[in-house]
Amino acid sequence: MNNFLKIGYDYGVKPFFMILGDMEFSDLFRKAECIGVLYMFAKDNKDCMIPMEIAFLFKNEEPAKKFLDIVIGWAEKSNNDGDAVEMEFIENNKGGYTIAISPEIKRFTERMIPSNYKDKVTPIVMVQTHFKEIDNLGQNYLNFKKNYKKTKEIAIGYVIGSPSNIEKKSEKFFVKTHFKFHKEDEIPKNSFSSSYKAAKDISDFKPEDLTKPPKDTIEQIYERRISEMKSLLPLTINRLENLWLGDLQKQLEVNYNLDIIKQAICNLTIFERIKRDENIEEDFTGTSYPNRLLDYLLSSFESFDSFYPEDKFYTAEKIISQIKNDKKELETYLNK
Repeated sequence: MNNFLKIGYDYGVKPFFMILGDMEFSDLFRKAECIGVLYMFAKDNKDCMIPMEIAFLFKNEEPAKKFLDIVIGWAEKSNNDGDAVEMEFIENNKGGYTIAISPEIKRFTERMIPSNYKDKVTPIVMVQTHFKEIDNLGQNYLNFKKNYKKTKEIAIGYVIGSPSNIEKKSEKFFVKTHFKFHKEDEIPKNSFSSSYKAAKDISDFKPEDLTKPPKDTIEQIYERRISEMKSLLPLTINRLENLWLGDLQKQLEVNYNLDIIKQAICNLTIFERIKRDENIEEDFTGTSYPNRLLDYLLSSFESFDSFYPEDKFYTAEKIISQIKNDKKELETYLNK
């Protein structure tokens, strides 16, 4: 049976929501043994080299095919948008460059977070970035960098063989319209290729340079707390604003903000409803209870038939205890 005596919930806080990306694509890329990158061009009427395709030159077709299937899947799951595959080019200080391949984060989070969770959780994103090193800034790469914006789409696929003998071209491909280029010393902190310095053990890498999830301010949390309580528990808030438990609210308001008091009463009410619901088998006592409570709140709707304990159930001691639990929940969020 669920025991809610030590559980808090702050409606102003967006619970952390872990999203784990595909880790296999990087291993498949290594197993395919990429020995180079081919840039293919067409000439315009001014003899300008217009990029048309990029192909990874692999030795082994089976892992190459599986790698391409995975990244094409990212695009397909993002409304066939090839820019769901991020490709960044990092020019190093030794005359070469590295291609960083990863899921594009905005599209990744959009397809991974359920629609009813949008704007209600703080995503914690863990994705793999694969780095492919190229020894020199060849002329084909420089032409690609200079002219890629002159075409609408660039096809990305692979070929099997060697630099002198192309045996086979991939049947599938995806198309991209957007690429990023950085100098090794100028990688933006909000880029997932910022882990490049860690991967290459570059001495001036600092862990704090890696992208961190945004965190709301106290003012934003306060505003959101009120709006979320009104959205998720409209009948309860309406009752509280119409002097339900008015004497208790007035008594406690001497030491606590009114929205904190209302939040504690809402939580005590919700916990009692969960205890009575025979269809709920979930354990709300584990570490992921904020997400489970959010699930419950999003899937249940208040009506005039919703359960409320008798007024005598709500005591100052219970409400103060719940206020303390809710405060711990807020502090945990702010300290993470």
